[in-house]
Amino acid sequence: MLLLGLLVLAPSCSWFDKRKIYFVPIGDFSPQLTSELVTHYKNKFNLKIEELPAIALDRSAIDNDRKQLIAEELIQMMKRKYPNLATDPHAILIGFTQEDMYIRKYTWRFAFTWRQEDRFAVVSIARMDPINLGQPANDDLLRTRLRKMATKNIGILYYLKPQNNNPRSVLYSQVGGIEELDYMGEDF
Repeated sequence: MLLLGLLVLAPSCSWFDKRKIYFVPIGDFSPQLTSELVTHYKNKFNLKIEELPAIALDRSAIDNDRKQLIAEELIQMMKRKYPNLATDPHAILIGFTQEDMYIRKYTWRFAFTWRQEDRFAVVSIARMDPINLGQPANDDLLRTRLRKMATKNIGILYYLKPQNNNPRSVLYSQVGGIEELDYMGEDF
């Protein structure tokens, strides 16, 4: 019986093994932060993540009235910049921006992250940065918050883990603000 279960899993495992994560800095996102994330996930999960060259912000991604980036347009920018990866079913692209962002299809004031098509995500650190919240600079706190959102996206897009209702889990589904983000842990 156990052997049958292993045979059923074998095809999905080979598909899973072909998958690869790419990090895409957008605009002026810090190359140092991107490299730190790549190293972090190599050490934590033994993941080989490829760091792609940064892409410049496209005017189509900017909502001038709101003075925010549009999450859906950021995904489209990544797909246009890397068309071969956009059409590769094994490629997962996760973009990072320091600019404030919102999701056009929702009435939310902002978003930390947006996922699309089970292979694309974008993360904004604007509202994670203590300085932008009127607090003293705290690079460790900013990095912790960024890792939580990056880990959540890796969990959902790469490991195919579902979101949950546990506010301590990095896969918590109800992150509406910085309080929930800070309460979350960094593990699945």
